[in-house]
Amino acid sequence: MSKVVIFKGSPRKNGYTTKLLEQVAKGAKSKGTEVIEFDLNDPGIRGCQGCFYCRTHDGCAVNDYLQPMYEAIKEADAIVFGSPIYYYKITGQAKVWFDRTFPMLGDNFIPRHPGKKLITIFTQGSSDPKIGAEGVKFANDMLEELGWKLEDSIHYCGTSDNPDLAVFDELSLRAFKDGENLVG
Repeated sequence: MSKVVIFKGSPRKNGYTTKLLEQVAKGAKSKGTEVIEFDLNDPGIRGCQGCFYCRTHDGCAVNDYLQPMYEAIKEADAIVFGSPIYYYKITGQAKVWFDRTFPMLGDNFIPRHPGKKLITIFTQGSSDPKIGAEGVKFANDMLEELGWKLEDSIHYCGTSDNPDLAVFDELSLRAFKDGENLVG
């Protein structure tokens, strides 16, 4: 059975990032894929301690909510990451997670678990995609450094005030199809 791991970097339980990630999950599940989800807003998450345990081990010394993610990532066929854009960048919750992915790199920064498919989801209040473009590029580049292959990156802009729900519906369908395509 295929396995997909989803990382949600949004503090909003019912926001647009969450809704789009749910569509990816539904698409993957519709093909019989096991989906494991991590809520990066969980209060049981600690930041990287800079202890370098991960330089000599395949994993992290911090024993918290994220500890099971290392095995989940190792076993996964695909990774899905989503975050709103706050002040031009990913959320603080997502940034803490990025720091905790350091164990995904081994000696000489060679990816330890390469070859996984990757889908990213970004949402932002501003309707101007240039506002979040730098944050999106940073996140996608970082995740590709882990050896994961970016299959699609969805960037939904204009979620504040009067969002274009027709665009959201199109992106929801695209996210569902992305989930279906993660299988195989």
